[in-house]
Amino acid sequence: MNLGEVIRTYRKEKQMTQEEMAGYLGVTAPAVNKWEKGNSFPDISLLAPIARLLGISTDTLLSYEEELTDREINQITEKCCAMMKSEDYDAAFSWASSRLQEYPSCEKLILTLANILDGYRTILAIDEPQRYDEKIRSLFIRLLSSKDDSIVQAAALSLFYDSLGKEEYENAQEYLNRIPEQGFNPRRGQALLMQRKGDTEEAYRLYEQLIFQAYSEIGTSLAGIFSMAIAEEDMDKAEYILEKKKLAQVLEMGRYMETSYELELAMCRKDREKTIEVLSKMVHSIREMDEYKKSRLYEHMQFHDGGIDHIAFVLKKGLQEAEEMGFVREDARYRKILEELDGMVGE
Repeated sequence: MNLGEVIRTYRKEKQMTQEEMAGYLGVTAPAVNKWEKGNSFPDISLLAPIARLLGISTDTLLSYEEELTDREINQITEKCCAMMKSEDYDAAFSWASSRLQEYPSCEKLILTLANILDGYRTILAIDEPQRYDEKIRSLFIRLLSSKDDSIVQAAALSLFYDSLGKEEYENAQEYLNRIPEQGFNPRRGQALLMQRKGDTEEAYRLYEQLIFQAYSEIGTSLAGIFSMAIAEEDMDKAEYILEKKKLAQVLEMGRYMETSYELELAMCRKDREKTIEVLSKMVHSIREMDEYKKSRLYEHMQFHDGGIDHIAFVLKKGLQEAEEMGFVREDARYRKILEELDGMVGE
């Protein structure tokens, strides 16, 4: 919460009117109203009296010790993503920077916004994206000193991929070394412990998370092998890897994940009919992308609610920017697919 929201929240908890608060502090009621709306700020000499009046510390008043909830972080990130789509990258970047100044110690927010800012400059194909390199990299570098190993690993991984893309291989190796090799996943041990202690709900949740995480790692590895086979024009190998999509079926990850590999192969072969067919499947399965949330396999896990608009937006931008799609751009069916995606954005 910002200063005005803190004042309003604790004033109401005290069942105090703006007029009463103003009287205690020797200011006018309109002044208090402006503070709460964020149109102005109290004089610095009033901060301690305001905190005492509200029964809170000055740290709480100024949100120095505030830890954002996951819900609050989601609200901030969702608004940032919405601004990327409805306004422009510069405006969204400026807004996100202000939020990070407001909550400079919230590492989860820093990590989430840094990933959004990094990802959207590619998705939106903005001019001179390197202008933001230093600022975005500095956010990830800040997180390397976190006491939370998962945050350090996520930040180091982002810096690794960034250095890899710039062919800064020594830096890439340095960041890769910050990611510890895990021979044993402690979550597996925790799941077994919960199972033995009789905490079945928690044991189920942990085992389900292990399955979900394992699919992500295996899927990423298969995608890497598939891409190399395509680059080497080894279509037999690519077809062989494509058959492994059955893993997505077995683990109930949804039809979108099952068909995504097929698009790259069809595009590589410049197979117009197959490309249109796969694109149509992908678009029609976007609304079912979160079907795994309803699966009995993951029934003890909690997932954030997310709209389909982000996936539709990213897919549409990717299709519009991909030079490889030139051979289908004039096809009426392709243009209809883009229209369908456009209609999903904002749902």
